[in-house]
Amino acid sequence: MSGETSESPTPAVEEELVESFEIPITGRVVLAAMGGGLLGTAAMLPVLVGVPGLLGLFRTEPVTRFAGFAEFFGIEPTVTLGIVLFALGGTIVLPLTFLVVGAFLPPETPRYLRGVTFATTFWLGFLPAFWPDTGLATVAAYVLVSLAGHWIYGVTLGYVLSRSIGIPQHEV
Repeated sequence: MSGETSESPTPAVEEELVESFEIPITGRVVLAAMGGGLLGTAAMLPVLVGVPGLLGLFRTEPVTRFAGFAEFFGIEPTVTLGIVLFALGGTIVLPLTFLVVGAFLPPETPRYLRGVTFATTFWLGFLPAFWPDTGLATVAAYVLVSLAGHWIYGVTLGYVLSRSIGIPQHEV
């Protein structure tokens, strides 16, 4: 008998290189996030506005209320201002927030689905802000369509970041 043992080598766990590096938040990363936010906002609009519009459920009054804080600055809230603020939020504010908190959200893999988790949390605030005061069928349609729109936004934001620069990881 020889002193050698025949152990089979343990297979190494493969990881995607992009996801194993800590990605600093640079101007390029911020621009990629904003690009993902712009694409996500554009992708969600047909679902969030188009479907309710086709069903005759879209009302402009909640969008005007969304711009209501403009009165603090002496600006009359309008539908146009509400749309602009909604677009700026989806293109600038939410993507920058995602850069900071996205590293801490589930699921572990695939990492781009962290955008869906992120968008779902904002959907929970969207629900009461735009809640329709109509019948059960309208409310059910509103809940489903708005959730689908936010998931489309989240998956688009997460996917663009994941494919372009990766989702930044932070050391805590």
